[in-house]
Amino acid sequence: MKSTYKVARTLAMASASFAAAMTFLAGPSWAQSGEPADTGSETDASADVIVVTGSSIRGVPPTGSNLISLGRSDIEATGAVTTPDLLASVPQLNSFNTAPQASNDGFGSFAPGLRSLPPSATLVLMNGHRLVGAGANETNPDYPLIPNLAIERVEIVADGASSIYGSDAIAGVVNFITRRRFDGVEASVTYGVADDYSSFTANVLAGRDWGTGSFLAAYQYADNGNITGADRDYRTLDFRNYGGVDTRSINCPSPNVFDGATLYAAPDFAPNTTNYCDNGAVADLYPASELHSLFLTASQDVASGVTVWADLLYSDRTDTMREAPPVQTVTITAANPYFVSPPGSGALWETVLFRPDNLYGSSYLESTDWKGVGNSSAGIDFALPGDMNLSVYGTLDWATNEAFIPTINPVALAVAAAGTTPDTALDPFGTGTAPSVVDAITDYATDVTVDQRTYLGAIKLDGPLADLPAGELKVAAGIEVRRETFTQRGFVGASPVPEDLERDIYSAYGEFFVPIVGPGNQVPLVRNLSLSLSGRYDDYSDFGSTSNPKIGIDWEPIEGVTLRGTYGQSFRAPGMRQVGATVGAYYLDAATAAVAARDPSRGADQVNTVILLGGNRDLQPENARTYSLGIDWEPTALPDLSVSATVYDIEFTDVIGTPPSALVFTDPTFASIVYRDPSAQQLASLLSLAVPVDLPSPLPAVGNVLDQRLNNFGVRETRGMDFDVSYNWSTGFGSVFAGLAGNYIFNFDTQLSPAAPVSDSLRLGVPRMTLRATAGLTAGAVSLVGFVNYRDGVTNAFNTPTGVGEYEADPYTTVDLRLSWTLPDRGATSGTVLALQVDDAFDATPPFFPATDGIGGNYNPIGRYVALSVRKTF
Repeated sequence: MKSTYKVARTLAMASASFAAAMTFLAGPSWAQSGEPADTGSETDASADVIVVTGSSIRGVPPTGSNLISLGRSDIEATGAVTTPDLLASVPQLNSFNTAPQASNDGFGSFAPGLRSLPPSATLVLMNGHRLVGAGANETNPDYPLIPNLAIERVEIVADGASSIYGSDAIAGVVNFITRRRFDGVEASVTYGVADDYSSFTANVLAGRDWGTGSFLAAYQYADNGNITGADRDYRTLDFRNYGGVDTRSINCPSPNVFDGATLYAAPDFAPNTTNYCDNGAVADLYPASELHSLFLTASQDVASGVTVWADLLYSDRTDTMREAPPVQTVTITAANPYFVSPPGSGALWETVLFRPDNLYGSSYLESTDWKGVGNSSAGIDFALPGDMNLSVYGTLDWATNEAFIPTINPVALAVAAAGTTPDTALDPFGTGTAPSVVDAITDYATDVTVDQRTYLGAIKLDGPLADLPAGELKVAAGIEVRRETFTQRGFVGASPVPEDLERDIYSAYGEFFVPIVGPGNQVPLVRNLSLSLSGRYDDYSDFGSTSNPKIGIDWEPIEGVTLRGTYGQSFRAPGMRQVGATVGAYYLDAATAAVAARDPSRGADQVNTVILLGGNRDLQPENARTYSLGIDWEPTALPDLSVSATVYDIEFTDVIGTPPSALVFTDPTFASIVYRDPSAQQLASLLSLAVPVDLPSPLPAVGNVLDQRLNNFGVRETRGMDFDVSYNWSTGFGSVFAGLAGNYIFNFDTQLSPAAPVSDSLRLGVPRMTLRATAGLTAGAVSLVGFVNYRDGVTNAFNTPTGVGEYEADPYTTVDLRLSWTLPDRGATSGTVLALQVDDAFDATPPFFPATDGIGGNYNPIGRYVALSVRKTF
C-alpha cells in the first residue's frame, strides 16, 4: 500500500504541473480582489453555450435519443460519496442498487454497463473527453473518481453514439460534467456505519470567479472498511435441502485424506467421514479501500473571443481484498515424516486435500490493487464571426496500476510433498513445516505493474451554417489524432509477463442539425420537426478502419408531446490487451482432456491436448446496430408533470470472447480453430504463438490443438424500454415531488457464435425489470425524500444431483431515506446543511438462489447503512 507521504507528494506534483500549465492565464490573484467575493455563490453561467452529451453542436440536445440527467440537487439527495456509488442509483445501469466494486475480483475497472450489456459497451467521459483505462486486466476506460463536490451533473445517453464519440459507445455514453465557476469555499464530511462496516469521507471545494476567468479546486478523501462472507449470515453453500448440491469445499484447514478408496477426515481419520468448510467466509464480499482525489479547472479570456482552459483530475485509490489461502491437493507417501496413515487402512500413500492456513499463519491472504490515474485536458476556444466556434484542444491521460496477488509456488509445494526429512517435508496436517520450506512455498505471487497512456489532439468547428424557415441549420465537424499505449512489467509466479502495446487512431466526424418545421412554419400536427445526421470515420493502426452513421428525429405533433427516434451503427474497438495480451499454451493429458476438452469424434480414445489462450492480433471490432423510438409528454394542463418512454433495439455482433472447449468440437463456426493430429510443422507454428505455461518437456505426442485465443464469435440481441415519470407540485408549506424511473427488457438473446443455439439471458441471470421510485417533500429548511429500489427476481440454472435445474429467485427491494436540514442563515450556522442518510432502511435479505453464495442476482452486501453528514459553504 502506498504511504500517505507518497500520496501527498503525488497530489502535490499533479497540482504543481497544472499550475505551471496555467501560469499564462491573466487574472487577479486571491489577494487582489478589491471586494470580498459572494460567499459560496455559484456564478451565473447563462451566457455560456452548453454542449449537451450526445451532440457535438453547442446548444443542441441529442436529437431522437433518450437523455438521462442527474443534477447537483440529485447528487446531494442520493448521499453518494463516489462516482460509482452515484451511478448505483440509476436503474438503467448494471450497478443499480449494489455496492460497486472493480471487476475481475478487484483488478479490473469501475465501468458502468447499460441495460445488462457488458461494461465495455458503454463509453465513459469527463466533460466530453475520453478517459484512460486503469485496470490491470482491462484497457477500457474507468470511472473518473471526481471529488463529490466538484460534480455539476451526470448525463447518460442511453443510445448508440459512435457517430459522435467513436469506439465503445454501443449501449450508450455516461458523461460526468464538473463545476467550473464558483466563488468561495464549500466543505463536507460524512461518516457512516453498517453491521461490521464503516466509512468516512471528507470533501473541500474552493473557487474564484473574476468575470473574465475562473479557477476551481476540489479534493476528496474517502475510506471504508471491508465486509467478509462470515459477516453476512444469509450466505450458504449447502443446497441439498433445495434440490441442489453441497458446494462447500473439502479442501479445508482440517484436511481430508483419500487413500484411493476411502475418504477420512482429520484429525480422527474415521473412514467415510469428511470435513467441510466455507472458504468464502474469510473472503471479502466488499473490499477495504482508500481514495485521494484532486480536481483542478481554470479558464481565462485572453482576448476578445479567445478563451484558454484546462482541467486536471488525479485519483489515488488502493483496494485491499481478503481471500482464502488457495486450496491445495498433494500426494504424500510414508517417507514423509508427517505422513499419517488412517487407522486400519495400511496405506503407504495418500492424497491430502487441505487449505494451507498453517503455512501462512492466517486464515486469509490480502491482495492489493493500487491505481494512480490522471486525466488532463487543455485547449483554446475561438469565437468566430457568425456565431461559429473553433476549439483546438488536447488531452494527456495516464494510469499506473500495481497489482499484487499472493499464491502458492506449485513446484516448491510438490518438492516439499516429496520431502523425507523434517527439514524438507511438507506437513499438511499442522505447523511442522520448516520455516525455509514455508518461505519457498509461500514467497510466490502475481506482482505486476501496468502503465497506460492516452494522448489526443483535436480540432472542432461548430455553429450555425444557414438560416432556414424553421430555425438555424447547425453543423459540427472535427478531426482527432489519438495514441494509446499499454506497458506491463512484473511476474506471474516465476514467469515474467512483459507486454508493450500501442495503437494510433485517426478520426474525422461531422454532424448536421436540420430544423424542418418550427415556430415560423408550423402546420397542423407538426409544431416542430427536426433532424440530426451524424457520422464518424476511425482508422486504427492495429485492425483497420470503421465508419458509423446515425440519424435522429424529433417530431412535436401537438403542444407538450414529442415523438422521437434514432437509427445508428456503433462499434467497440478490441481492447489492446485483447489484441496483444500474452498467449499461454496449456497442456492436458488424455485423461484430463476427456473431462475438460472431450473430442466427441474420438469416442473413448481421447488424446493429449494443447490449448492456446490469450490475445489475438487478428481481432476485429465489435459492431452494433441500434434503433430507438420514444415519446416525451409534458401536458400543458399539468406543467409540472413529465412522462418519458423509450423503446430500444440493439443487435450486438462480433462480440469478443473465448468459446467453451465443449462447443468448439460441435459448432461449425469453430472448425478453423481445431487442429486434429497436427503435423510437426503445424504444431511448431502454433506453439510459436504462445508462452509455454505447463507444457511437459519433452512434449508427448499431441493429438489435438485448440486455438482458443480471443475471437469475434458472439451475438447478443436485446430489446426493451426505459421509462421515467416525475411530478412536482407546490403546496402551502413548500413542495411535494414524486417519480418513477426504470428499465424493462422484452428479450435478451445470446449466442456464443452465429451458428450456436440461442440462449435466453432472461433465464440465465439477467433481471427483466429494474426501477426506482422517489417521493419527497420540502418544507422550509427541511427536506425529506424516500427511494424504493426494485430489481426483478432472476431466473437461472443450478446444479442438481442428477443434472441441471432452473430456479426463479424472488425480487430484491430496498428502501432508502434522506433527511436534510438547512440551519439558520446567520452566524456560525450560516451556509450549513445537516443530513441523515439511511440506505436499505429495512436491512433487506438478498433473495435466495440455490447456487453460488445462495444469493439470486446482484445485491448490496453493506445492508442497512446509516450516515450523518455536514456540508458548509463559506
